[in-house]
Amino acid sequence: MDFLTWLDINFPRDFFDEDIAQRALRHLGYHEKWDLFSGDYALQRTAEGSWYEYLVYEIMLDLSLRTDLIRSIVRKGDDVQEPCLAPHPGQNGFFYSEKGNLTVRGNGQTIAEMDLLFVDDHGDMGFFEVITSAMGLKTFHEEVCYKKRLLGAMLGQTRVPFVLVSSVDVSQYTSIQKIAAEPDCLILITNPIEEIRDLIYEGSLRRRPEKRPLHPKVIDVTRITPGHSFDYREIHDGNRERVVRAMLSGADGGMTAVSSVVDPLSKKVMLGALNTAGVEAMLHDRGIRIKDAVLSADDVVRRFSRAVIAFDIPAYTPVIYLKVKGKEAYLKIVQDTSGDLVFQDTRTPNRSMEGFYDWLNADKPTLQVGVAERYASLFFQSA
Repeated sequence: MDFLTWLDINFPRDFFDEDIAQRALRHLGYHEKWDLFSGDYALQRTAEGSWYEYLVYEIMLDLSLRTDLIRSIVRKGDDVQEPCLAPHPGQNGFFYSEKGNLTVRGNGQTIAEMDLLFVDDHGDMGFFEVITSAMGLKTFHEEVCYKKRLLGAMLGQTRVPFVLVSSVDVSQYTSIQKIAAEPDCLILITNPIEEIRDLIYEGSLRRRPEKRPLHPKVIDVTRITPGHSFDYREIHDGNRERVVRAMLSGADGGMTAVSSVVDPLSKKVMLGALNTAGVEAMLHDRGIRIKDAVLSADDVVRRFSRAVIAFDIPAYTPVIYLKVKGKEAYLKIVQDTSGDLVFQDTRTPNRSMEGFYDWLNADKPTLQVGVAERYASLFFQSA
């Protein structure tokens, strides 16, 4: 029997174990615990999602002791024993976030986050995603496939087991059905989070959590070393060079010609910086809306010291980063549903964005005007 088959039989769907429910609380911060009983619905739902994720973690810690089909579980949350390393360019591999979450960084950026990581009896690493809502499922299949490709490439695995645990029945959603049809995937639906919450009460939060004995099967995420060379910057730069060549080749093929040369391990391709002529070529028939103002190409050149163009994968949607003169900040510009270029948010060198900001702020090749024109024609909807 393989691990996923065993788990399908043994994972508890009708979950009423108060001891495990209490153990899961130890991973939540003080405010997050009290948010479970907040009158603010949004805060309560967010806290429930975190608690449910740690419920699954605690269940898997217990299940791992009952079978040889689970070789190890990667510790997380309150079990993490080492400090979070600040992100910086050049980092590639597995890292803990500040909250003890499991992440993969590429050149200092968080390019993937997994709710749970495990190693099965074949030595293959797999991952869990844990959800309490059907929101955000439109791109869920693509996200799971990306993480499978990423772990497979990093660890040299031909198979990457995946488990989805949900407290809401999502079996009829197209993205979930696609995942269920993929090899080495398992969908587990438990009883609703509203019923599971009955296992705890406000008095639970005042209990002092018992110190957990050393678990024989837990490992640290930072001890997982990619078995294959994984240099995210090298992957990105290779993508950039191939895309720019495709854009300048003059060959007809549109977006297909671009997507055909992209290594799918990249989450974003930053093509480079535009000079004044490039900005004018890109924005010759459109403006950028920032709050209540619509900026022309001349306005952009006057107000910003640098413009870097990029696109996100797999959606192939445009992203423009504009550096504010005299400030350590980039404005992120995206395209809205009507096709307008609009301000979304700001990138600054704070701790969570430090790796990406440093990469964005590093020297970027100045692109030919032809690339700016081709970028606009490929990625911008008709104005």
